[in-house]
Amino acid sequence: MITAAGALVRKDLVQSFRNPGFLIIGIVLPVFFTLLYSFIVQAATTNPLYVAKAAEGPATERLMRILTAQSSEDGKAWKLVTADPQVAERSFENGEAMGIVRIPSTFEEDVRAGDARVGLGVYNINSDITKNLQLRLTGALMQFKGEVDPTHQVQVQESPRWEQEMGFASYMGASLVMFSLIYGGMVNTGNLIAREWEEGTAKAVVLSPKGFWPLVLGKWTATFLQSLVTMALVLLTLQFTLPYPVSALGPGTWGPIVVLFFYGVALGALLGVTLRRSLPLVPIAAVVALIHFLLVGLESYMRGYAHSGLLEWLWYAVRWWPVGAVTDHIRYSAEGIEPVYGMQGYMWWMVLLVVLLTAAALAVLRRKLTFAQGQ
Repeated sequence: MITAAGALVRKDLVQSFRNPGFLIIGIVLPVFFTLLYSFIVQAATTNPLYVAKAAEGPATERLMRILTAQSSEDGKAWKLVTADPQVAERSFENGEAMGIVRIPSTFEEDVRAGDARVGLGVYNINSDITKNLQLRLTGALMQFKGEVDPTHQVQVQESPRWEQEMGFASYMGASLVMFSLIYGGMVNTGNLIAREWEEGTAKAVVLSPKGFWPLVLGKWTATFLQSLVTMALVLLTLQFTLPYPVSALGPGTWGPIVVLFFYGVALGALLGVTLRRSLPLVPIAAVVALIHFLLVGLESYMRGYAHSGLLEWLWYAVRWWPVGAVTDHIRYSAEGIEPVYGMQGYMWWMVLLVVLLTAAALAVLRRKLTFAQGQ
């Protein structure tokens, strides 16, 4: 009995490890999300600190000491990146720093006079990051005031990038729209293509005199119609649960929405012709879409916490992927605010990605024109 059971165990393990779907669902997915969540927890504890320190003196050094010593039970509140005014201002201008603390050149005199102010510049694309910076700097100034003279006035003078702050619901809503477009495009297209092999109709479709393009265009059209239903339900859900300003998704967002949809469709086509089975395709598509949502769609959020170690390298790895910039375009257009950077180049990169992924799907389709069991 033990020998027979051992043989079954070996057989099942060999079959499982030969199945990419098992590796994704049973091993890679839990490890990936555990690792990613660990990064997020560590990142939310410590903020990168960019200080434009234009003053020198004992009060300035006391404030710097208080800032760098701030901490909680989870760890240090700040990691000082630079105190050089030029470096800090340059990092803030190019969008690398989500916030900057400005200690003016008159800070020493103002402290002695009993009325000092410290500047806080923020890219208020996300109310959560803005609130975090405000609370931490206010706490540091309260401690500074208590150490110097409780009767003195030491205040935060905030200068946000935009007059109207973007709410966290609006920020997350754009990422959820991106996730729905990519995941819906991948799963619908991939399953429609894989079904041709599973139902034994692929040979007649692919080897028809019309070539490959009827398959591609037909699957894209069917996916588009299915995705319309999906997106309508997603937008209704966002409208009544977050609530997300769906009515603000005007013409400025149509281009990004269309290109994200075709990006998902192209990914799904590549997965469909590569796997030719629906079972492993769905979890793989879920992993790919979630990676886009958590890393690329929240890139500007992660930027506010990317300060060192693996998290910083993770941010560098995804910051130039055009999906993040296109998602930001949806955010900016829906809120009616001016983008930090131009979007035209990112849109062309997205179009190029769609073309390359579609070409790759066709190349794989040509190589895999072998059909088992008469298919």
